[in-house]
Amino acid sequence: MRTYQVTVLDGGKHTRFTTQQRNGAAAATYALSIYPWARSVSTKPLSTHRAG
Repeated sequence: MRTYQVTVLDGGKHTRFTTQQRNGAAAATYALSIYPWARSVSTKPLSTHRAG
């Protein structure tokens, strides 16, 4: 698992949060499950350390 900073753009408002997912695609899918109305989603890895 890696930690990602996710930025969601919704009508000109940016929402940022962090999540632990397997990869960036999983982080983006997770973000869209929370914010299905988002106009765009971007992910950025915050750490390169793998847990476990």
